[in-house]
Amino acid sequence: MIAPFLAATHVTPLGEGRYRSRFEAPWYQGRGAYGGVVAGQILRAMEHVVADPDRPLRSFTVHFCAPATEGEAEVRVRIERSGKLVTHATARTENAAGVVSFATATFGTPRPTTPRYLDAKRPVAPAPSEVSVVPEEVPMPTFCQFFEYRFCVGSAPYSASEPRLGGWIRPKGEPLALDAALCVGLLDAYPPSVLCSLSELRPVASVDFTVHFFHALPRPGDRPGEHYLRTGVSRWAGEGFAEDLQELWSEEGELIAQCRQCIAVLG
Repeated sequence: MIAPFLAATHVTPLGEGRYRSRFEAPWYQGRGAYGGVVAGQILRAMEHVVADPDRPLRSFTVHFCAPATEGEAEVRVRIERSGKLVTHATARTENAAGVVSFATATFGTPRPTTPRYLDAKRPVAPAPSEVSVVPEEVPMPTFCQFFEYRFCVGSAPYSASEPRLGGWIRPKGEPLALDAALCVGLLDAYPPSVLCSLSELRPVASVDFTVHFFHALPRPGDRPGEHYLRTGVSRWAGEGFAEDLQELWSEEGELIAQCRQCIAVLG
């Protein structure tokens, strides 16, 4: 059995940078598949084209142009430039209705002579074992059935309070090692923080997001099935949009990646 997230982000090479993919209704959030699956498919295709484990993903941006509706799609990857240490790539996903998403990525060889520091501190949070798993009967988007949630940071959606929320998360089913695609999937799997500021149900949609990776993934020594702390905070909302700054932390307190997202608040 293939782990659900791996199956959902699988792409089949067709040659010349083209890949067949498929979106399924169980992964829906609203009218199409949630952004983590859309982005995950693109990353699988990009990494296959770059084909260089010594040149890990450093930055990834994806624009969500239309809902990723159920059925087949095609991912097209183009290497824009590959230099001595850095590769720049672009990709687009298209289905029968047109463009679903457009993405850019930067892959870079480590530079061991540069400075090394980290000022960011992981938010205070109880250990995963001290937090109850969110029951399956709690209303959440369809795709959430594939993840184990342990909310423990910030507020609850629609609580008319501080726009900050997060908690521990990991995929359900077969334990997976954290690669770049799963990292993006976990970052995008929690509700947007702006929902905490609202007092009634409002639909939202991701316009785009940019992820910066602070480690080559998978990291040496990572254990498949680990919990990761995903945090999010929104510091601005207006004119029907909101920003969301998200982080993914290891249980040991290592900052793995950071995501800045633009959210459309609909309705």
